[in-house]
Amino acid sequence: MGSGKNSLPLAGAAGAATLIAAAVWMYNKQHAKKNHKSEDTTAATSCNSLGCVVEAKAVEEHSEVDVKEPSSNDDTVASEADVDSAAPTADDTADTVEAPPPTNALSSQRRENGSFPRDWLRQLLLSHAHNHPNLPQNLQDKALVVAPMVDASDLPYRLLTRRYNTNLCFTPMIHARMFIEKEGYRRKFWRYHGMPKEDRPLIAQFCGHDKEVLYQAMKVVEDHVDGVDINCGCPQNIAKKGQYGAYLMEKDGGDCIVEIVRYLAPRLKVPVSVKLRILPSDGESGEPRFEDSMVLYRRLVEAGASMLTIHGRTREQRQRKTGAADWKFTKRVVDEFKDRIPVLSNGSISNMDDVERCLEETGADGVMVSEAILEYPPLFMQTNVEATNYKRTGPGRLQMAEDYLELCKQYPPDEGGQGSGLKCIRAHIHRFLHADLQTHTIVRDAVVRAFTMEAADNAVKMVRDIHEEINHDPTQEQLSWYVRHRMDWEEGFVNKNPEPTPEKIFVEEKKVEEVEDESDTDNEGCCFSPSDPFGESCGVDDGDY
Repeated sequence: MGSGKNSLPLAGAAGAATLIAAAVWMYNKQHAKKNHKSEDTTAATSCNSLGCVVEAKAVEEHSEVDVKEPSSNDDTVASEADVDSAAPTADDTADTVEAPPPTNALSSQRRENGSFPRDWLRQLLLSHAHNHPNLPQNLQDKALVVAPMVDASDLPYRLLTRRYNTNLCFTPMIHARMFIEKEGYRRKFWRYHGMPKEDRPLIAQFCGHDKEVLYQAMKVVEDHVDGVDINCGCPQNIAKKGQYGAYLMEKDGGDCIVEIVRYLAPRLKVPVSVKLRILPSDGESGEPRFEDSMVLYRRLVEAGASMLTIHGRTREQRQRKTGAADWKFTKRVVDEFKDRIPVLSNGSISNMDDVERCLEETGADGVMVSEAILEYPPLFMQTNVEATNYKRTGPGRLQMAEDYLELCKQYPPDEGGQGSGLKCIRAHIHRFLHADLQTHTIVRDAVVRAFTMEAADNAVKMVRDIHEEINHDPTQEQLSWYVRHRMDWEEGFVNKNPEPTPEKIFVEEKKVEEVEDESDTDNEGCCFSPSDPFGESCGVDDGDY
């Protein structure tokens, strides 16, 4: 480390880690001064291809933020190695380095509240339309979006979907406090020099309830993304405990999320958006609170939100109680804000027929998809639709698994941006090959125990051998994992073209040895158990059918 105050080492992992610790230390020091009368500042860590620097930004007001190490009861997803907590000396810190001016051409047209012009999303999509030559002309300015999904919308997976008409991706939901406090956690979701150029347009989604912690986290990535999003959709209990996700919509009667947007929008260089659900019943009428939801959405737009994504369900509608998304309500939201901001529709999308019907019925600026596209990444292509007699005309599921593994080798877990490493890889293979794993249990066991890339490769190779042996026809493939709950809640639901059972079924001849310790954990801190072999309960199931 240099000894002078003006020295700023930017190379090497050790230097980057030290500067992160410096940022956190400066952040604590500034916010400990409750009665400071001079201009307030917040410290932020900004990372680029050179490393990380500490920058300061004048703000009008701030509340005291406690960035102590989360306890075992904190709203965390997984435990990671702690950031070095030793407070740096004055000689170890650097003078403020100003961030470069915003490069977004629309930044000069921003409204007083910090929101971007109505056309910002359309212009963004059209500027990247050359990457999607097979996308119909009438859809080139519509957002075809991969949703933010914990342990699912990882970098290799995003790159895979972009090959098949996906023109906008969200990162997995990132826990803001963990992101700024834990270097190991931050490395799981981000790379210091940003994502590859092929991974654009990209919106980074964060969860949290503290506006300054969210600001700190978003400042790290704002130079490398096209927008930032606040998660108000996660319905899981961990979100309730941590006061984020769908529960943030109800915190302080909506005041908390409105204040967060009002604080972030004018301070960040990129558009701030919010992914929302419908407010649940108050227990009296039993009906979702549509009017209260509209009031909250209006407040968010007034506060500076540049886009809303409406998941047309309440937080109570998930898994076997999911039900169809309310597109009529989404249309009402679109009509309300059509002259002010873009609105995306989320839910009840399984193929391009659904996409086109949703866009027509809601008037939305795009659709966001999660579970169906998790199983079949080419969802935004004309495959398994009425025009093809519901036959699969795109690549088969085995090719999806093989192509995904190749991308995982190109962007390995330990280099950042992958998410939860092999746990994430196992979950993807499970979804891609769900139909095969229901029949060929020996393959399922191999996927469950795939704790190395070689083991994952071998499991997928087993499926290739089986497909060749039974003369598998990819054109007969249909969604399997996606419809596992849909059959329970959609009255009269049937697969229009169910996949035939192969004439020759490979059955397990010898039981694979049981896992020695069922409570064993993989290297990402997520418990393995036979009841949850793919670690899906560790992530956030947003129920976006």
